[in-house]
Amino acid sequence: MGLFIAAPFFMVILYLLASLVGGLVPSGVSGKVDAEEATAEHTVYLVSNALHADVAIPVNDMTRQQFSFLRQSGFPIDNPNLKYLVIGWGSHDFYTSTAEYSDIKLSTIWKAATGDRAVMHVAPAGDISASDSAMRIPLGPNAFGHLLEYVLDSFKTRNDKPVPLPEATFGYGDVFYEAEGHFNIFHPCNVWVSKALSMAGVSTGIWTPTTYSLFIHHKLYH
Repeated sequence: MGLFIAAPFFMVILYLLASLVGGLVPSGVSGKVDAEEATAEHTVYLVSNALHADVAIPVNDMTRQQFSFLRQSGFPIDNPNLKYLVIGWGSHDFYTSTAEYSDIKLSTIWKAATGDRAVMHVAPAGDISASDSAMRIPLGPNAFGHLLEYVLDSFKTRNDKPVPLPEATFGYGDVFYEAEGHFNIFHPCNVWVSKALSMAGVSTGIWTPTTYSLFIHHKLYH
C-alpha cells in the first residue's frame, strides 16, 4: 500500500529528472536556417512562468500583415502601443480555463496529462525587454522567417482561415484559436516552444517539457 501511494510522487520526480536531462543534452537539430547567417535583425523573447512558456514576436509591418487575421477576433493588432505578440500552444481545457494559478483544477490537469486537443493563445504586450521572465533571442531574417512559418502553421485552418474560439479569453485583448497537434504529458506546451526555436536554427534540448529545461539549455549553450 505504501508503494502504491508513493508511486505518483516517484513518477513526478522521474519526469522532472528526465526533463532536466532533456534540457541539458542538445537535440542536434539545427532547423532549416543557414548556420552562417549572422545578421540579427529581429529579437524574439521566451516569456515564461513556472509552468508555461510563450514566444514573444515583435510587431512590425511584416508581422502585422502575416497576423492580420487577428483583427477579426478583436485583437488590437493596429494599436500603436503594441510591441509584441505573445504566442503559446497548449491544452484546450487547461489553457482556456487557467488564467491564474488559483484556477488550476485536478480535472483539467488530468485531461492535459492524458491527452487533449490543442489551442493557440495570442496576447498583446508592450515593451517586455526588461522583464525578469523574458529571455532575449536575436535572430537573422531567415531564422525569423522560419520561426514565423512554424508558428503560423500551428494554427488550425478551415477554408484557409484560422479558427477562432470567441468564448475563450482572459479579458485583456487576448484571443484563442484552434491549433494543430495534440497535447499530452510527453508533448506539452514547452516542447512546442522548443520546436519553434529549433526551426529558427536555435539550439534546444532533446526533450524540454518544463520551462526550467528550456531555460537551462539556453543559459548553458547561448
